Amino acid sequence: MESTVTSISTEKKEKLDNIIKDLLKDKMVLAFSGGVDSSLILKLASDLRENHDDVVAMTFVTEFSPKDELDECVRLAKEMDVELHVANVSIMDNEKLLNNVNYRCYHCKGGLFENCFNLKDELGYGYVVDGTNLDDYQVFRPGIKALKDLGARSPLYEAGLSKAEVRAYSKELAIETHKKPSKPCMATRFPYNTRIDIDKFPMIEEGESYLESLGFDVNRVRVYGDNTRIEVEKDKLGQVFEHADDIVKKFKDLGFKYVNIDLEGYRSGSMDEVVDDDLKTEVNPWLANEQ
Repeated sequence: MESTVTSISTEKKEKLDNIIKDLLKDKMVLAFSGGVDSSLILKLASDLRENHDDVVAMTFVTEFSPKDELDECVRLAKEMDVELHVANVSIMDNEKLLNNVNYRCYHCKGGLFENCFNLKDELGYGYVVDGTNLDDYQVFRPGIKALKDLGARSPLYEAGLSKAEVRAYSKELAIETHKKPSKPCMATRFPYNTRIDIDKFPMIEEGESYLESLGFDVNRVRVYGDNTRIEVEKDKLGQVFEHADDIVKKFKDLGFKYVNIDLEGYRSGSMDEVVDDDLKTEVNPWLANEQ
């Protein structure tokens, strides 16, 4: 779970602002998901730029993208008056992604960000920027290695901002995404080394939306064949059982045969718990200090 902070130090805010100012001098392409992290960078870049075209944003649309993500990105970019480029990328011919290998994110992130670097080169810009924050370095993130290999810049990480501090600064700047739950790609709902069933994406999205309607704003529907493992915040587990009959009916109507509640509660990246520690440190060497 994220730590909770209600403010961010002036020192960190100034450090982040100065990093973004430096990036803007040579112009930047921001990989924009519409989430709390990249929205903060987009807002700061919009406010701090000297010229309108010092920053452009790029959003990726794949078969693994949450269905409402693009509309959110378009709306937010328009509100912040930043030009948005959309890269439609099919991943259906990438067997490593479809088979959900342990380092899936390395291949996926690398392939997606090539579009940002191509745009950077086409426009003659200096940098590709992403929203990786300090907390992302505390867990298994193969995608970070891909970003490092490509040469992307991560100003939130460079300024030392945790996820909670990103939310606090976003709230201070009145960015609506400050309380938006994280929505990772749909592949995270499936166990590693099992074929990702794209036909189940609508079931997952409807199930998660239903849980949100019951007050479980932070939840995940993990899928194991025809069975599901539901995660909600641990302090709300008691409320799940108050709605148990309705939840079971809803998920069976969606097509799941067995409906299971994870008593450990929601954990970001819970599927990573089965990944071997040696692989984690091979892909993200800095994790060796965390073990």
